[in-house]
Amino acid sequence: MSAIIHWSLLFLGLILLGFSISLYLKTKKMLAKGVYGSAVVIENKLVRSTDEKGTSMMYQPVMEIKAGEKTYPFSPNFRSNPPQYKVGEKVPVVYEASDPQSARIVSYWGLHLGSIILMLFALPMLTIGTGYVLFKYGII
Repeated sequence: MSAIIHWSLLFLGLILLGFSISLYLKTKKMLAKGVYGSAVVIENKLVRSTDEKGTSMMYQPVMEIKAGEKTYPFSPNFRSNPPQYKVGEKVPVVYEASDPQSARIVSYWGLHLGSIILMLFALPMLTIGTGYVLFKYGII
């Protein structure tokens, strides 16, 4: 049973590592070939969520990106309390030329948070799984 768990950890760690690297390369490609611009915050939408601990209220920015003559709505997938941006504030973004709604905020966390989270889950799994395999086969 222990072997199944350790091999599963190794396999799952490799999968998560692959997704992390893939997401990083996609971000790198977007930074190299994307269109840089700015988005204007038009609203800080109040979002309520309820769980067993109670109700929490967070603010999610709603932005507009002007690409050419058209304006596109953009709402990043994060929330904060207090609001991170003020209404009317310009925020640097990068997006694919063919899809302005694929925009991402140009900041360390705005660009790399997903790949970092996947890597944080992958590395312990890889360490445990690889350590087990190396120990089992007498390599270490």
